[in-house]
Amino acid sequence: MKQLSRYAYANTRIKARISGLLDEGFFTRAVSVDFAGFIEMLGKTGYAEIFKPGEHIKPEDFENRLRDKDREIIKKIARFYSSRNEKNLILLLDERYKVEELKTALRMWKRRIKGEDIEIPGVFSSLSSAETIDDVVKILEGSGYSDAVEKAREDYLKTGSLFPVEVRIDTEYFEKLNKHIEKLSRFDRDIAKKIIGAEIDRENLLWLGRIHLYYQGKVPSDVSGFIPGGGYIPVEELKRASLNVSESIQRMKIPQVYRRVIGLVPNNLAEMDRLLEAIILQLIKRAFIEKPFSIGIPIGYIFLKLTETKRITEIFTMKYFTTVVYQ
Repeated sequence: MKQLSRYAYANTRIKARISGLLDEGFFTRAVSVDFAGFIEMLGKTGYAEIFKPGEHIKPEDFENRLRDKDREIIKKIARFYSSRNEKNLILLLDERYKVEELKTALRMWKRRIKGEDIEIPGVFSSLSSAETIDDVVKILEGSGYSDAVEKAREDYLKTGSLFPVEVRIDTEYFEKLNKHIEKLSRFDRDIAKKIIGAEIDRENLLWLGRIHLYYQGKVPSDVSGFIPGGGYIPVEELKRASLNVSESIQRMKIPQVYRRVIGLVPNNLAEMDRLLEAIILQLIKRAFIEKPFSIGIPIGYIFLKLTETKRITEIFTMKYFTTVVYQ
């Protein structure tokens, strides 16, 4: 009864939001229309407010507006809960956007110090003044990720690559998430760990693919390259696979569904990510059905919403450049 009373009000509100998510039919139709047709389709959904009448909006502005909309939704959902543990965990899910923005800013910073004339926009624009990784650490003080960059400093100087820095930032974020998950009730903790653990597996397998595509031979084996806390794939297995993926796959003790997925490394990361996303979606759908009064409902909805945002942004960007720029 305690679990029911805690989540009944919030679940009613969130289920209404779940029903408002775009269905697969929308995305199927979106493939066949041009840029103007896609804008018209969005104008008949909850995304109509993104556009001003007659406005010509660029992909980066479109993405920023969608992110702002998602952040507002996450804050509203957090207010549905009276418990500080649930509230803080939900608000932390919004920080994933901050993490991605920081990693993008660092890539731009790296290009800038190599001589490109780049100004870094957004929250981390002050990185434009940084000349060294030590400057980056100082500028990021108070951001929550200065320590992460400092911990990766030696590996960055050793490799000349942002790879260990980005992994350390991701690790810091998921460690924060897991600390909040540990404060939940046992019932909620088990559900949250399954979903977040699957997300960590996803990130790690994508890193494995990037290692083979972009960093093979450039990152020493002693450089930490994976996020701890995955649901099914231990970091040590991933380290072995980073050295010899085909041989290591045969010996990995992982669920069959992941064996199929990891077999796509490194040649088809897009398809691998699609399958990994499907695995997480199955966990969420199971939580919706089997654990309807749990933390799985808000976590699941937010994952679905952010996934929808990602898909819409990708379609918008593709159609913008093919229709508006190249024609």
